[in-house]
Amino acid sequence: MARKTKAEAEQTRQDIFNAALELFHDRGFSRTTLDQIARKAGVTRGAIYWHFKDKVDLFVGLKDEVEGSAGMRLEDFLQISVDSLADMQEGLLSFFRSLEENLRFRTYLRTVLFRTEFTDDLQPLMEQYQHRLRLRQQKDEDDLRRLQKAGKVRADVDCIQAALAVRVLMIGLLHTWLMDSDIFSIAEQGGALTGEYFASLRADG
Repeated sequence: MARKTKAEAEQTRQDIFNAALELFHDRGFSRTTLDQIARKAGVTRGAIYWHFKDKVDLFVGLKDEVEGSAGMRLEDFLQISVDSLADMQEGLLSFFRSLEENLRFRTYLRTVLFRTEFTDDLQPLMEQYQHRLRLRQQKDEDDLRRLQKAGKVRADVDCIQAALAVRVLMIGLLHTWLMDSDIFSIAEQGGALTGEYFASLRADG
């Protein structure tokens, strides 16, 4: 049997990701087996093990691939320069727009939030998600403090609470919309709600 080229191996890896995402979304992580993923992808179980050590490793790889292709990596968010409250709002709106425009990213988030049981096997991934949320919230705190010192955020604003409110607003919108995406546009309503909130933080003048 001829050795696969790098392009063929990458295509196999992508086929496995696509099959895994569909099955994880439809059946849930716990109820999906590697045999089912292999059949769906049209590959052998051995081909999956050539790319991933187990189902958890596949799930982590899927997360990295989907977030990377959607431009939603944490590293990218942490590098965003914030010079105003409008910049902070735009960061949220770019996330909401990606959700509406990118079906694959939306399917992945639905899978994580509603179809995945974070059992002991997935605890390291849960800790990674928690760490990412904390880093994102810390960046918001730091940005708000900097804007406050620059006179762009009211002096009486508690930046820790304000950053937590941003997180709650984002996650609340995300969960509500993913449960029923037909009920409203997350980009439009998210823009209106975040706009009102950031306006409430703005210093006079």
